[in-house]
Amino acid sequence: MYCLIKEWPNKMATLMTEDGVVLWTFSNIEEARTVWHEWCSLHKDSMANQIGALD
Repeated sequence: MYCLIKEWPNKMATLMTEDGVVLWTFSNIEEARTVWHEWCSLHKDSMANQIGALD
């Protein structure tokens, strides 16, 4: 799965799929990255997991 993290002007961050489906919104970008990395570690044997950032 390929996901993106969108950081908002108020420093909140949204984790979303590449086609724009919002998975969760966090209070900051580091929290979003931590959750994504934890999710990947739980699913490491399934498909390749990737993440990107929206500017």
